[in-house]
Amino acid sequence: MRPAKRPPTALIACVLGSTLLGCSSGHTMYSPRVVARGELTATYDEGFSLWAGGRKVAESYHYDGLEQFVRCVPEAREHARLASESGRSATTLSTFGVVLGLGSLGGFSGLYFHDKNEAAMGVILGTGVAVAVTAVVLGALSRQGKENAHGHAFDAMNHYNDAVGSLGATCDDLTYPPPAAPTPETAPEPAPQPGSEAAPEPAPAATPGAESPAPEQQNDTPPPSPLPPPR
Repeated sequence: MRPAKRPPTALIACVLGSTLLGCSSGHTMYSPRVVARGELTATYDEGFSLWAGGRKVAESYHYDGLEQFVRCVPEAREHARLASESGRSATTLSTFGVVLGLGSLGGFSGLYFHDKNEAAMGVILGTGVAVAVTAVVLGALSRQGKENAHGHAFDAMNHYNDAVGSLGATCDDLTYPPPAAPTPETAPEPAPQPGSEAAPEPAPAATPGAESPAPEQQNDTPPPSPLPPPR
């Protein structure tokens, strides 16, 4: 009986590398339809996006345009500014991490001196390891910066919606629409106007077998004429 073949090491490394790099991503499947005129909503498709009025307002990781959109709410504006700063810092750290990670591969060139100069080999390999560790640290800091950017962006969205967006207004047009009228099923009955007389209630239906009261008879017969006096 032959032993089962194990998958190639290169294939395993490729799958793990693809997973770590985030090649497998998700996205939202449904967007809300019943929203106020200026209300912000969020979607995810390989990154977060904020929408309002059928157009994209901002997207991760920099969230450009969000601060301008929520400028009329101080708390939302501050969170939007922090989201943009965190996103830009995360992008910078991620870029340096990728560059250093690729540069650390040059440390393997020290193996060339394996049989020639072990001291040089050790220095080159040690430098490559140090650069790789630095790249990992920068990658971790970049991930934390991206999470901070998401958190500040959603805080800005929530502050803005509570103050303006969910009420049907925007910072460009702070006109709040009137509340919607109640539906006919739930509309209250109109109150009686002062001075109006209530309509008379209908008479109850007659019960079979019951005697109906006789109507009052009017005496329209003229009184008798007086008798003549006796002679």
